[in-house]
Amino acid sequence: MATASTKYPHRDAQLAHHLNALFGDLGSATVTFLKQHLQWVEIAAGEVLIEQGTPGDSAFLSISGRLRVYVAGDDGAPRMVRELGRGEVIGEMSLYTGEPRTATVVAVRDSVLVRLDKPQFEALIASQPQISITFTRQIIERLQTQHLRRPVAAPVTIGLLPISAGVALQDFAQQLASQLARYGRVGVVDAAAMDGAIGEAGFRLSDDAEAGRRIALALDGIEAEHDFVLLIADADASAWTRRCVRHSDELLLVADAAQTPAVHAIEQACLTGRPARAEAAEILVLLHAPNLVSPRNMRAWLARRPVTSHVNLRLELERDVARLARLLSRNAIGLVLGGGGARGVAHLGIWRALQARG
Repeated sequence: MATASTKYPHRDAQLAHHLNALFGDLGSATVTFLKQHLQWVEIAAGEVLIEQGTPGDSAFLSISGRLRVYVAGDDGAPRMVRELGRGEVIGEMSLYTGEPRTATVVAVRDSVLVRLDKPQFEALIASQPQISITFTRQIIERLQTQHLRRPVAAPVTIGLLPISAGVALQDFAQQLASQLARYGRVGVVDAAAMDGAIGEAGFRLSDDAEAGRRIALALDGIEAEHDFVLLIADADASAWTRRCVRHSDELLLVADAAQTPAVHAIEQACLTGRPARAEAAEILVLLHAPNLVSPRNMRAWLARRPVTSHVNLRLELERDVARLARLLSRNAIGLVLGGGGARGVAHLGIWRALQARG
């Protein structure tokens, strides 16, 4: 785990945005205090941020990235209880109690956070009591809802990986971006766009540490300006493709359903053997011909890969792409109708009425 300074303007802007969302207008003196005493932390996919049972003496605010919270059961086996996205406070209870950590938090992808240690927290609440009130409310809410199943936050960075021949990934990305734009600001980043962001052609092909640092900072800045970022991987398991995997909240494995369902070289090189507890959710997207009525051969595709879910999609049909955008942005609505027999026919009218009302 490495620390980073606040020399990057986009990170200062991100920090100010999240602080305002949490605490409201803090005043310039408090913001200056926080910028001086908050420590920037960068954590790689698969790394542990905090470990259950260890001393608790600090809290974190997630600036960018995605983390998972695990709690050990009576048998000692870890159980995933929630996912945390940007803008979430982590470990704040320890600032009050000093008790050992009650959960383990692991980075799903490369993430950036800020850390507030207990001495600085105590100095802060002495001058700004409303911060203590905000933290207290958050702790109470978490205790009240700890046994409830919380919805998983929508992904911010979404990696698009081609896992068969015949995938027009750029076209797919642009159409998906157009539909996601209904729910927020969308950025589309491929290898060429990353070269432009860095200002050096071909730099993103390098595997060295300096390339990783510059690409991570560039992606961090892009993420700060968007609600959704689509990372378009190369057609092979290149350094850029591997970085897309490392920086994605969720991965779309895009395949032409007419091709063979064999495991692709990208899957073998980039998705096999990833750090334990760090795998971003994988969604299989099967592209079909526009005139297809009922998809076939899905079993063969699903049997070869441990995906979280799958979507059948006709790229030429706007409604299919819109459905995927609703799923990704957590705006999808499920409808279950029961009755059977002759009553089932009545559901056709209900369905048409619901569609007519939007």
